[in-house]
Amino acid sequence: MQVLQQKATVVGDQVGEVRAFREVALRPQVTGWIQKILFQAGQRVREKEVLFIIDPRPYEANLGQAKGAVADAEAALARARQDVARYEPLLPENAIPRATYDAAVATEKSARAALVQRKAAADRARLDLEYTKVRSPVTGQIGMQQVEVGALASAGQTVLATVSTLDPVYVYFSISEAEYLRFVRGSGSREAAASQARGRPLHLILPDGSTYAQTGTYDFAERAINTTTGTLTLRASFPNQQYLLRPGMNVRVRLIYDEIPDALLVPQRAVTELLGKQFVTVIGPDNKSEQRPVVLGDRIGQLWIVKSGLKPGERIIVDGMQKAPPGTTVAPTMITAAELDQTAPLSPTQSPPAAGKK
Repeated sequence: MQVLQQKATVVGDQVGEVRAFREVALRPQVTGWIQKILFQAGQRVREKEVLFIIDPRPYEANLGQAKGAVADAEAALARARQDVARYEPLLPENAIPRATYDAAVATEKSARAALVQRKAAADRARLDLEYTKVRSPVTGQIGMQQVEVGALASAGQTVLATVSTLDPVYVYFSISEAEYLRFVRGSGSREAAASQARGRPLHLILPDGSTYAQTGTYDFAERAINTTTGTLTLRASFPNQQYLLRPGMNVRVRLIYDEIPDALLVPQRAVTELLGKQFVTVIGPDNKSEQRPVVLGDRIGQLWIVKSGLKPGERIIVDGMQKAPPGTTVAPTMITAAELDQTAPLSPTQSPPAAGKK
């Protein structure tokens, strides 16, 4: 067959893991007994929707006490202001000692500060009472509750449930150091490589071998190489309107490493290896065979990209090389790339077909 010259896309599959776009473990901000659970495990919840209710009675009592303290502080401030207002006109006539007036002013300032503190305590008590209603911080899907009604939940410690946003989802995967360097050098710079990666769609191969219907985009690269594995972690984002992808799912991410507009391609079975070098058998214009060394690039399916050693349109032997040592005159049968896929290699005992016959 003739050496193929066509656009070639170099792809590679990397093992990846699906993770939620956002995943939040719900923890209470106040300590108390779980009084109510207001959701079904696995249901979709909305941001700020109430999911758990912690017994509010201790916090209602604290708020009432704080409000009383605010009222007491307001009364004390009012009395202090009255004293200052009463003493101030008497001061120019020396009807009262200066020290009495100064003490009244200091008492007013102290009462004002006390009122600020009591109001802050009341705000805190009001906030704690609001925290007895545990709300969803995001819109997403909630998992199974980790506590039951009547359980004691500790502030900032007890995990009540986990909420995940599933559209879109992240897929984390890794490439080797060599792949990273090759891609960056092929792009010219790190910035150009990142821009190029964002412009190329990513495909997802699901655990059953099927291809996910929607493509994703490159999103993020870790700042450092993992010294244990020698790989760089990457992240891609995929839409997930049907919630088909679930956190923890193992998938394969199909990457486009390179796109070559006029690549030279030869079938894998046309290449032989000898002493670490690759050769193909070329048929010249006089139908004589010639063994020629080639430099190969990436493999695309059953084809090799040839970097050097061949020219477009040259004829190479794909079957029957044992019958055509270098310098042999042969009668080749030409086939196309489409026919090649349907053609089994000839065994050493078979004779090649006559020229012009199939």
